[in-house]
Amino acid sequence: MSLKKKDIAKKVLKIIQDMPEEALEKLVSAWDSGENITKHNLERITGITGEKARRLYMLIGDPEVKQDLVNAMIVTGLEAKSKFAASNDDVEIVWTGPSKISVGVRNTKPVIEEMLKSAVPGERITIIDYVITSNAESIVDQMKSCLADGVDIDLIVDKSSANERHLKKCFAEKSLVKPTIYERKGDEGGWYKVHAKVIIIGDRQMLVSSANLTELGTEVNFELGLLVRGPTVKKMLALVRKMIADEYFVEAD
Repeated sequence: MSLKKKDIAKKVLKIIQDMPEEALEKLVSAWDSGENITKHNLERITGITGEKARRLYMLIGDPEVKQDLVNAMIVTGLEAKSKFAASNDDVEIVWTGPSKISVGVRNTKPVIEEMLKSAVPGERITIIDYVITSNAESIVDQMKSCLADGVDIDLIVDKSSANERHLKKCFAEKSLVKPTIYERKGDEGGWYKVHAKVIIIGDRQMLVSSANLTELGTEVNFELGLLVRGPTVKKMLALVRKMIADEYFVEAD
């Protein structure tokens, strides 16, 4: 394999890791139907926008790279990923901790921002948290960007007057598309709290963490979590949707 092909393979691998399979499958289908892929129709075909669309077109629009080669690599990569993901989870440690300690583990805040940025229109983001505050500014801003781009967000939080105040402040703009907010069912008793901290992007990746979506949780405290890609994500999502269907979580007034 030439150096050029190795470079192309590395770029294709990164794209397969970072972008939704459904979007890449739409790209392959367009190729197979004979459609010419341009930077103007890439978003319409795949639903991928912004920086991701730019990265993808830099590869497939490179005149020195044959589209048939990229197509074959993407198809092969998606098939391999699908077979592996069917029976395996990819798990990564994530933490919030002292900046002076370098242990090769990524920090909570940039991981969450990256996860949110990876969502595309048509996907749903599911966030479960005890408390979400506006001082986690960059994360809240990214959630707003997702909503503006047509990504649905479900927020499941503990039922409290403090949370109501925090969420009103987070999403105060009148023109803003709002997330759907769920709370624990009110008649379950005072002992029953929503204390889990989980972020699920579509059904493809999730972060299970001790960190609340607050400045303290994402930047200051000592927090640990696991970023998971694989079949366990679908199991977690099914559990959460079941909790909503059975009205353990109900839509806030």
